[in-house]
Amino acid sequence: MATPLVYTLVSLPFIFHFSLTTATITTSTINLVIKLIHHESSLSPYNSKDTIWDHYSHKILKQTFSNDYISNLVPSPRYVVFLMNFSIGEPPIPQLAVMDTGSSLTWVMCHPCSSCSQQSVPIFDPSKSSTYSNLSCSECNKCDVVNGECPYSVEYVGSGSSQGIYAREQLTLETIDESIIKVPSLIFGCGRKFSISSNGYPYQGINGVFGLGSGRFSLLPSFGKKFSYCIGNLRNTNYKFNRLVLGDKANMQGDSTTLNVINGLYYVNLEAISIGGRKLDIDPTLFERSITDNNSGVIIDSGADHTWLTKYGFEVLSFEVENLLEGVLVLAQQDKHNPYTLCYSGVVSQDLSGFPLVTFHFAEGAVLDLDVTSMFIQTTENEFCMAMLPGNYFGDDYESFSSIGMLAQQNYNVGYDLNRMRVYFQRIDCELLDG
Repeated sequence: MATPLVYTLVSLPFIFHFSLTTATITTSTINLVIKLIHHESSLSPYNSKDTIWDHYSHKILKQTFSNDYISNLVPSPRYVVFLMNFSIGEPPIPQLAVMDTGSSLTWVMCHPCSSCSQQSVPIFDPSKSSTYSNLSCSECNKCDVVNGECPYSVEYVGSGSSQGIYAREQLTLETIDESIIKVPSLIFGCGRKFSISSNGYPYQGINGVFGLGSGRFSLLPSFGKKFSYCIGNLRNTNYKFNRLVLGDKANMQGDSTTLNVINGLYYVNLEAISIGGRKLDIDPTLFERSITDNNSGVIIDSGADHTWLTKYGFEVLSFEVENLLEGVLVLAQQDKHNPYTLCYSGVVSQDLSGFPLVTFHFAEGAVLDLDVTSMFIQTTENEFCMAMLPGNYFGDDYESFSSIGMLAQQNYNVGYDLNRMRVYFQRIDCELLDG
């Protein structure tokens, strides 16, 4: 193994609202290409002997964030998709976390910690790090005056939660070329209390979240406000070229559309859906975000596998799919434990070989093509379902909400340029990318 190069990125003060400070770092000369770990690969604690149905029958969850600066409720089928390694502290302690554009806060479990005994990687002990410091009460709006600490709380309704304090620490990243990048004094959540559901979801064996959202706790200003990820077919758990790129070397290629950041989430302007080149009769205003309804609009989410659509859009798409398959395949009997509404007897790879492309059309001409592996999932050996859910599955408050998950993004490089406020979609084999 070659001796790794080590870069220490010099930082300058960067001031957030509410007097929260973090670092701004120029990374234009360094290519931060980081391997992403499929949640079912041999490197993942999720690697198990679960059946296909076990995999897809995990609870559909609602996620709440409660902290100094933001409180909102975002429904999400939060089955973990991709994980990444990084280290925290000095000396560096390895972490395994979920890559998530739906979260702005990066957090890890810290000693002392409740219910952290089942983790497969070391728990970070702040007392043993020479670079750790708590945020002081003067740096946050909500403070525990007894302990002089700034608390945070992340809750996964019906599943799990993480509570702790805001702190600063050195982050260490290892790139694909084995270079070591050290980023000092980044704000993160030091988790002291942790709970999981009876089935171990969402983070059994995982230490936390690497947040790629653009909210007020975001790490992205430290990496030039650009990033991209490229993923292959999600069913290929051994694909070696899934990657995350941070900084100016991120891949911004392919079609692009306007990106809107609201409460740290990434909204896009979806204008139409087509099947086989024929656009469906869906009023494009149904996908717009209303200024009077926070639970509306279309987001991109890397922390969820599934896509869900606004209620009416889902109904139109489902009706069209059902018409295409009528007389060709047999509808499966509805299972009350199965969240999917449109299922068939059969095998995706054998019975849907001629199914047409489903395309999401965005403003300014960008498109996202969904083939059968993005549109359908094999739930049992002899049954498959359309891999989408209606927004109102989570309650009537969400019938106008849509989210594009990682099944829809597979076989794509997706680039986020937060300076120009653009998102790029390039259908490509990730092996062909540089780096």
